[in-house]
Amino acid sequence: MRPPKLAVLVLLLVAVSSSCRLLNRTTSRGKGPAIDFVTAGKPLNVTVHLDKQQTASKLVPRTGGSVSLTAIDGSKFTLDVPPNALDADTMITMTMVKSIAGAPIGEDPPAAVQLEPSGLFFKELATLTIVPAREIPIKNQIIFGYEGDGKDYHLAVVDSKSKDIKVKLMQFSGAGVGNSDSAWAANLQIQASDARTRLLQKFGELTQGDRKSDVLGGDENEAGANFDSIVDQFYDQVILKDIAAAELDCKFAPQGINDLLLLERFQKTFGGVDSAFATRGFAEKMQRLTEIRDNCKAPYRIVGGLDAWQTNTEVCDIMKPFTLTGGGFTMKLSGGLSGTYSYTGPFNANGTGTYTISLPDGIGKPGTMIGGGAGQITGDRVYTGKGTEKYTLTPIDPCK
Repeated sequence: MRPPKLAVLVLLLVAVSSSCRLLNRTTSRGKGPAIDFVTAGKPLNVTVHLDKQQTASKLVPRTGGSVSLTAIDGSKFTLDVPPNALDADTMITMTMVKSIAGAPIGEDPPAAVQLEPSGLFFKELATLTIVPAREIPIKNQIIFGYEGDGKDYHLAVVDSKSKDIKVKLMQFSGAGVGNSDSAWAANLQIQASDARTRLLQKFGELTQGDRKSDVLGGDENEAGANFDSIVDQFYDQVILKDIAAAELDCKFAPQGINDLLLLERFQKTFGGVDSAFATRGFAEKMQRLTEIRDNCKAPYRIVGGLDAWQTNTEVCDIMKPFTLTGGGFTMKLSGGLSGTYSYTGPFNANGTGTYTISLPDGIGKPGTMIGGGAGQITGDRVYTGKGTEKYTLTPIDPCK
């Protein structure tokens, strides 16, 4: 991206953000508090320790499926992925969390799992059902999520009508439930570094509060009105900014699509299809963003890998099938922000896996690609293994 274009983009985003703050004061419906989705907060990052001996992996097709894990202590986890939630058949891995340091969830070990590939985005809501080995009273349950390997800890969005713990997900990584009768207030004070996680935190507050009220009985709360207000504010401050950014630079269209899908799916699930958001031209905005994305060339330099596999490759368009090379290895990827890959290399090495891409935000945050799969080396003996590759994406000038 050339510097003058970036400068124009930054100015436009600042202008849109400022106008959205003003718009938010006058157009948000309901009784919900004013929320700043634009200014970065101070996130709570936690330290997650995994038990890699307790893991389950399964290839989930585009038609949907489930992945289950029963831990040694008896805790059970089931991820249900509905049809058409994935762009491609995807290998999903669920790993037991041994402990989490720094999270306000009490001293007892949580019942939690980390889900990979990190950053995987669903087009429909997936459901993670958690059955702790030791029953936790609903009034003491703190159901949480986090990004990556412990970033942006937040309250998770749950099925407010279910006595069972059902976490609603549109993106990975970790989720679980802790036991505490005194940490709820501390969880309500958590901020997040980006708009999407802050939205999940607010929806988590509402749905978990609603669930406790519905299951345990209690005073009627104002979650419905608050939910509509939060939806309106996110639309004003984030969705409109996404659309403006995509019109100026097509690389931002995928993020706009994800944000619009996230808000629309949660709004339909928890707010009802007849709210004001449904009248704001969702279909037209999605069509426009999709057109921008499909006509966009996205050139990047991709650097990274795992162990002996390292690449430093210029890719003319990551939205179409592309190839990475390095150290005698060749990796062929399906293209798009998520998909599948296969590779070959020295000593008859070969394997397959899946990947997800998070694009740069244009104002300092680099793009990333996470890949995960399994492979083997064949010779006198067959050696097998699996792992997670990590890459950075840096925008480059369009290829000639």
